[in-house]
Amino acid sequence: MKNFKLYAVALAAVLSAGAPVTAVAQDLVVSIGSRGYGAMVDKNIESFEAANPGMSVEWNKVSDVPGDTRKLYVTGLTARSPTPDVFAVDVIWAGEFAQRGWLAPLNDLIDADQIAAYNPSFLSAATVDDNVYAAPLYLDGTHLFYRSDLLEKYDIEVPKTWEEVISASKTVMEGEGNPQLYGFVSMWAKIEGLFMNWLSFTGGNGASFFDADGKVAVNSPQAIEATQTMVDILYKHKIAPDSILTMRPDDARTLFQQGRSVFLMVQDFVHAPLSAEDSPVAGKFDFTRNPYFAGHEDGHSTALGGWLLAVNANSENKEAAAKLVAHFTSFDNQLEAALSENRAPGRTDVYESEQMAGASLIRDFGANYAVGVVRPSAATGSLYPRVSEAMQIEITNALNQKKSVEDALNDAAKAVKDILGQ
Repeated sequence: MKNFKLYAVALAAVLSAGAPVTAVAQDLVVSIGSRGYGAMVDKNIESFEAANPGMSVEWNKVSDVPGDTRKLYVTGLTARSPTPDVFAVDVIWAGEFAQRGWLAPLNDLIDADQIAAYNPSFLSAATVDDNVYAAPLYLDGTHLFYRSDLLEKYDIEVPKTWEEVISASKTVMEGEGNPQLYGFVSMWAKIEGLFMNWLSFTGGNGASFFDADGKVAVNSPQAIEATQTMVDILYKHKIAPDSILTMRPDDARTLFQQGRSVFLMVQDFVHAPLSAEDSPVAGKFDFTRNPYFAGHEDGHSTALGGWLLAVNANSENKEAAAKLVAHFTSFDNQLEAALSENRAPGRTDVYESEQMAGASLIRDFGANYAVGVVRPSAATGSLYPRVSEAMQIEITNALNQKKSVEDALNDAAKAVKDILGQ
């Protein structure tokens, strides 16, 4: 215990490195990974200092490995370190950090019009009891990638619904007559990505994790129907390989890139390797929003990830810190990040800009983010990891046919309610 306390004090000192003993309102420390926001960090700091004479900003470059950064933050915040004043948080940390009292609410510190411009789905991950605790910096999400050449060959329109994905898969698989070609692959191993996948399916059927009264609703009729479709894709329609149950994002991407699948649903990072000059599917694929179910075209089916900027609740410079957050997430700086660094903006208005014609890939990703769904981390706070694990277990049980879909989701609902004390 003694060593742990010494470690915590030392790490808190690291977080406070560079901060004066007596806080000066014009001095700020921002923590973000060096790769996380690329060259935009230096650009934003430089323009902020130019626009605010007398203010200085130090960039504390933290690890780009989320787990390492989280440990560093938690240690410093637990010790009530006043620095960093501003730090980047993963989408699933914001709710927990807010509930622990580590983040300053931004409602009275950032202009309401700017807050209204942030992607509402993504912003909900940082909203607790109607208070906004972090501002969206950049997003990523899942999309449906498809073999455009094969759909054209069989005169198939790009599917919008799961019913159409299943039908198109069968048509192409039958037409090609290749036993090594599958219709659909995704990340269905028992990982966080599986839970995101499930949220995409259920959100596309009008389901939600909580009902209007805040009660767990993972076993609603809509959720059961959507999850049954996942099971049917594997066993009834047979358009996915058995190995999908052990696939992580790169496993699914590899199979698709080898030309062995018509559809792929994973995060947008796969676009770069799929497009590479030596990729067998380069020039033969495209992407669209994740499918919805018939009658639910407004369903939110894009599972979102990404990072936000938050103000340390123990900062002695909260107003100045919030001003820095507003600067990083301003229209102009988000637009420049999209154009020069390929970072998908956390604001919806940037995607509507005529200048985004020069960043068509990011703009097209953004159209899918508009129908985004986030994991229920804001409402579950520090209990989120246990909630996610419980969901992964029962979704896996359903997919492996160890339980019926209804039984699995009923058990999931009971487990989550027990965790949350409902």
